[in-house]
Amino acid sequence: MKYNTLLSILSVVSIVAAKPAENIDGCWSERFNIPCCKSTKTVVRSTYDGEWGMENGEWCGLGLESTRPKDDIPPSPPAIIDIDSINDPAAECNITDITTGDSLAKEAPFRFGVGLNGGALSTSTTTSKTMREVIKYQFNSMTYTNIMKPEYIFDKEGCLKNAENGSEEMALKFDDIVDGLDFALKNNIHIRGHVLVWHKQTPDWFFRKGFNSENEFADVDTIYYRLESFIKQYLGFIQFNYPGVIDVWDVVNEAVEINDGSFDNSTGWYTRTMTGDEESLWYKVVGPDYVKKTFEIARKYALPNVKLVYNDYNTFQTYPHDKTQAIIDLIDILRKDNLIDAIGMQSYIGVSWPSIDEYIRAIERFTEAGLEIQITELTITAPSGDDWLEKQAQQYGELFERIMEQIKKGANISSVTVFGLQDGYRFYSSDSTKTRLLDHDLQKKPNYEAIMKVLKKYQN
Repeated sequence: MKYNTLLSILSVVSIVAAKPAENIDGCWSERFNIPCCKSTKTVVRSTYDGEWGMENGEWCGLGLESTRPKDDIPPSPPAIIDIDSINDPAAECNITDITTGDSLAKEAPFRFGVGLNGGALSTSTTTSKTMREVIKYQFNSMTYTNIMKPEYIFDKEGCLKNAENGSEEMALKFDDIVDGLDFALKNNIHIRGHVLVWHKQTPDWFFRKGFNSENEFADVDTIYYRLESFIKQYLGFIQFNYPGVIDVWDVVNEAVEINDGSFDNSTGWYTRTMTGDEESLWYKVVGPDYVKKTFEIARKYALPNVKLVYNDYNTFQTYPHDKTQAIIDLIDILRKDNLIDAIGMQSYIGVSWPSIDEYIRAIERFTEAGLEIQITELTITAPSGDDWLEKQAQQYGELFERIMEQIKKGANISSVTVFGLQDGYRFYSSDSTKTRLLDHDLQKKPNYEAIMKVLKKYQN
């Protein structure tokens, strides 16, 4: 069958959930689904939106009103598509088995998430009504694999207009993500925000004077001003319109590099300077302090119940230099100022490397360092041979067995996300991916069953 499909119409017929009222029963923080404090007056954290305390281990709002300026209210969401008007490429799939009986989200002792594929709204997983039903039943967390990244959120034309008017403010567009946010809000599904700062998929013009790629680089203060404008608007829009949906952000992605010739270790944590032959513009234009600065800005604008994460690949690697230790060293710097809440282990695992022992040793080291761990992009390369499905099931089963053992020993693994819903993704005309838990027809593969077997074993 044809995998690709076009949206018959991106009709804008309904509006996402209305913005909460300014105060609910006199409590300003209720707009964010956070109660006001009843007895404590101790300020535990101050953010752009207000002062926060804690009661019975939960965040609560302090004071009579928000500290956000009254004239600084994020915009309402753009209109969402009519999902029933979309040509669903998975409509022919019989999803009875995957939407009844066993559920990963119900069995796991952590959030069990799924990556949302697609590079535009027209190919996004949540644009399929059928795939939505599978997600609702099997998962309680989602991560956009692409379209929440800066290059998709930045509005270049809007930025250029701002520059013409002498402004360095960022212009943003949320059209591609509001449908998924609305779906998550209405179905009590969380989204991991991915990602605020990365050396990839941040356009060159962001670093240039006048937002123009033909111009020279802007100065550091200008870049930081734009960065703060971006994060302030991004987090504000989501927190006002979809309270509680995104309560985790990958703040900085892949800032550590251990390949010789591609890092600056004067920082004490092997700061990335290059990716292959390409320079990291964050390092080149701003310098290594951009990592801490980004976390400072994110902490300023994030609600107190939003976790801030440093996310990286090969977090288990110890050669040619010790990447696990470099990440711990970076996180220690951030923890001194209470800027970070967890480490994100992307977890791309090959057939023969890393070994499960190597991978688990990284979990042990992060646990010994006192870190919360989120497994953020789990993908295990499919083995070759006619019996690849059975071998793959063994791989996934062994990994989850070891993960569950670590949890039993005290590891704080709060979420696991598999980075895609199905093999042979139906929104693409050709997709040879074989790493996921469901096949091209949204049927359970043996690796799904292997994971479920392990989860049930540890629940009993």
